[in-house]
Amino acid sequence: MSGAFLPFRRAGEPPPRVAVIDLGSNTAQMTVLVSDARDARRLRVLEELQIITGLGRGRSDDGALGEAGRRGAMRALHHFSRRLDALGVAPSAVKGATTSAVREAPNGPAFVQRISAETGLALDVVGGDEEAELTSLAQARAFPDRLPLIVADIGGGSTEVGRRARRGTAWATSIPVGSLKLAAVHGDDVPALTDAAEAALSQLPEGRGAALVAVAGTATTALQVVRGMVLWDPDAIHGAPLPLDELAECRDALAAMDPDRRRTAVPGLLPGRADAIVAGMTLLLGLGAWAGVDTVTVSDRGVRYGLLHKAWPAAVVL
Repeated sequence: MSGAFLPFRRAGEPPPRVAVIDLGSNTAQMTVLVSDARDARRLRVLEELQIITGLGRGRSDDGALGEAGRRGAMRALHHFSRRLDALGVAPSAVKGATTSAVREAPNGPAFVQRISAETGLALDVVGGDEEAELTSLAQARAFPDRLPLIVADIGGGSTEVGRRARRGTAWATSIPVGSLKLAAVHGDDVPALTDAAEAALSQLPEGRGAALVAVAGTATTALQVVRGMVLWDPDAIHGAPLPLDELAECRDALAAMDPDRRRTAVPGLLPGRADAIVAGMTLLLGLGAWAGVDTVTVSDRGVRYGLLHKAWPAAVVL
């Protein structure tokens, strides 16, 4: 046995550098965190990456992932892999998941194998209820003083909703309706989108009596557009309030706008989100009405932070 010193790690304590990856239906995100030299449980964000991939777009009639979407996702994941090497993150300290687009696609398993073979990244295909649980866990750790919470994650292909109390998740569920799917059927037709959102959300249990936290790209983009924030700034976005009357006014203005102008002239709106943002905002407004709130809290800590806290329960993100 060599005389090299191996630092002692307590149960649930993260390695010195960790990374968490979420490959969603429209966006790939990676967060790299580094531990405090004085207390390994305390993590600070070293790097945040967010890349629009369009993975869930252009699917075939049987739901298979399209070639363009797979190319976009592979470009993002190759970039993530290179950054992990450059930042010195060990493969064992990387946790990743992929969600509705891949789990629903008949060629999803083969695509996950391709990702592993070409990039070295191992992504778990999480089910809808597990995705909702991971998102709820992340919000409980992010906003412990605000519990109980209703947590809503509007993705491109599905929406995860859960109620998180101090003793754990009371319920968590996934409905197979997201911003990309709604937009593909109803475009920017606000009345039709509203009816479709209400029908989808009618499947949910009672949601009143708790604050609403909205997670992921629809919510963060909505806040950016309402506030005119040009750059994605997680520190400014995470925990910010978004009044629903302001969101409705913004949604209506975007719906009335020529799509090409929307892609190029709206501060804070990435072109890759322009086609689905009206649908996503309508879903968020529907969630607000279902929960009986007039303001939502926006969170930038979605599935990837749930993966972090599940893998290393002792971790605290500063």
